[in-house]
Amino acid sequence: METNDKKSIDVNGFITYLNNPISKTGVFDYLGSEIGAPEPSKVYRVYRPEEELSKQETIESFELMPLLDDHTFLGNEGESPESVGVQGAISNIHYEAPYLKADIMVYSNFLKNQIQAGKVELSPSYRCKYVFEEGTTPEGEQYDAIQTNLIGNHLALVDQGRTGPDVRVYDSCPVGINSIINSDSFNKEVSSMEFTEEQLAQIRA
Repeated sequence: METNDKKSIDVNGFITYLNNPISKTGVFDYLGSEIGAPEPSKVYRVYRPEEELSKQETIESFELMPLLDDHTFLGNEGESPESVGVQGAISNIHYEAPYLKADIMVYSNFLKNQIQAGKVELSPSYRCKYVFEEGTTPEGEQYDAIQTNLIGNHLALVDQGRTGPDVRVYDSCPVGINSIINSDSFNKEVSSMEFTEEQLAQIRA
């Protein structure tokens, strides 16, 4: 098995991204219609606290959940996995504040190509309960509701995740970024800014 600090590639060519964030604590925007709130068109600030994301039941519920390209809810209340196309799976779920992390195994060439092309943000799908009460987090952020009892359904590769750009596939050397760095337009632009050779090396790194 070929490995580096971020991923491993097995004899089948399946890629596993190691110890990768898949969700995090914090306050995030949801439309009321998404969460069964009293005002469907209102934007609610929803708190996902550490004590919920780090629950053993939550961690166990995400173990071996499917990896998809974009969201489709699966199972009894959604679509059958074979009709959607499962692209991989996640395992070794654990919590490292402020993130829920996993090893992400990618089976399909399709999803590998999506990642190489720069589609790297991640979004977990899960069942949960919302407690509609206002409050303030220990960090001083106000919220309108709290997420509780998270039960995993799948993890999706998305263009833009709700949780932010730090919850993404961490590939130590994605082709998409190499292509940008080695492009003529990139080199011309940074060279015109009068950086030293050492600074240019740091930018490329």
